Amino acid sequence: MNRRLTLACMVVLLCTLVTGCWDQVQIEERGFVVGVAIDAPRSNEAEKRAAKESPGKPRVKQRFLVTHQLVIPGGLIAGNQGGGGGQNTTNEAFLNLSSEGDSLFEVSRELATRTSRAPFYQHLKILVISEEVARSENGFANAMDFLLSDPDSRRSSKVFISNGPAKSIIEVKPKTEKLPALYINSIGENIDRNARMLPEVRVGDVHEELLNPFSFVIPRVRAEKNEIKMAGSAVFSNRNQMVGFLGEEETEGLNFLTGNINGGLLKAKVKNDLVVLNIQGTKHSIVQDLRDKQHFIFTIQIECEGILAEAYALMDFLSKEETKKLEQAFAKEIERMCRDTIQKVHKEMKADVIKLGSNIRQKDYSLWKQIQHDWEKGQRLYEKSEIHVEAKVYLRNVGSINRSEKVEGR
Repeated sequence: MNRRLTLACMVVLLCTLVTGCWDQVQIEERGFVVGVAIDAPRSNEAEKRAAKESPGKPRVKQRFLVTHQLVIPGGLIAGNQGGGGGQNTTNEAFLNLSSEGDSLFEVSRELATRTSRAPFYQHLKILVISEEVARSENGFANAMDFLLSDPDSRRSSKVFISNGPAKSIIEVKPKTEKLPALYINSIGENIDRNARMLPEVRVGDVHEELLNPFSFVIPRVRAEKNEIKMAGSAVFSNRNQMVGFLGEEETEGLNFLTGNINGGLLKAKVKNDLVVLNIQGTKHSIVQDLRDKQHFIFTIQIECEGILAEAYALMDFLSKEETKKLEQAFAKEIERMCRDTIQKVHKEMKADVIKLGSNIRQKDYSLWKQIQHDWEKGQRLYEKSEIHVEAKVYLRNVGSINRSEKVEGR
């Protein structure tokens, strides 16, 4: 009896071990996708091609042109001369494949007819969506839906909006990286060096924004020859549709208004000469007057500290009075940029990317429940609100970077 029990246990154990890898896929059989670009194809050509391929099939309103960037492992090896039976004779480390379809799932499956390796999204670094798709009705949400639904996709992949065709972004061939997607991904991490870049926005962040009733922003990117420039931002309304771009300076103002400054520089003028502040840290708070529902008043208070990096003005930098002038000049420049940004997003775009509604919800939830349907729509209380900016700058170190007026006069 004991032998039979032991034998049965061994059979069960062996069955468990044998079936444990039933769905295993060898690494050399995977097509690692590191970048995806989503465009809207030319409508006429796309319609003609779709009608020719499936004459009896009903046409859909939205079609996508999707470009996948797949890794060619042999091209990553230094000194590879394209050996191995003549494969990869161009010695490139990536392959871009473009396909059209009514859905992204269809496009992903269509790649199986063109490549021996099935697309694998768990190493996806960047997702670039074109301005045309983002501006179309439900285009952005539909483009995101596939990655949000696919269990193999990564919620940590970065999302960008291209100022032009998205395909051109991942087609750049930088001299410093072998994979364009990794080059773009690395640039997105330089937010502590330039205040005109938005903080990283990932697929998971976009999912939250799509479910929230607020407007939001996504970093803008554009191709320039064999490089890309990542500055500025794309503004989306609470209907999840893009309404326009913010320029570089307006994006810097937005970062000050939302407390998303991680570093960078700030330029101002003193005595008509340039002075430059190396930003070391910022704080921001919002004071709200919510007594009149038809006329809310918000005061955004910004504190910034930093080090004087450059100065072409001849000043006595050890004088408290002169230091005060520098601090006031930088503070006025912050207020000017913020006012320009407010004019754009509050008066023109009418999109609450400053997150004032979110601030009301956090501090006075009962009031927010009453006005949430009238904030950016309905009675449009956001448009009727009044927004002020107050900035203070603290110079922690002025260094010794130019001769002062006193030294010059000796």
